[in-house]
Amino acid sequence: MCGGKRSSEMKKYDDEITRKGLYLYFVLYQIVMLLIVYATIYTSFVAIGLAATPYDLTFMAYLPVLLSLIGYPIVLYKTRKLFLQEKRLRAVVWVMGGAWVIIIGLYWHLSHIATP
Repeated sequence: MCGGKRSSEMKKYDDEITRKGLYLYFVLYQIVMLLIVYATIYTSFVAIGLAATPYDLTFMAYLPVLLSLIGYPIVLYKTRKLFLQEKRLRAVVWVMGGAWVIIIGLYWHLSHIATP
């Protein structure tokens, strides 16, 4: 043989290693999405804090932000369970969809607060 490995020396494909690697990528994806959503939640807290005095807002203005702060980790937990049940594509879409709904909803909420 000209410098190549023999077929008996090649590594065998292992489903368990692939499954663990995919799970690691999914967890990293969830962490990145969590950081994006929490950055939006933080800016919403700051924006409501700035608008509280001029528009006479009560603590109820913070309610959608608090629900998002509590709700998104629940979505991430449920999608992790989906991923482990071999429903990988559905889990990825739920993570992205949940982030989309929260970000758009918070921006909608903020735009209605700032309107007189």
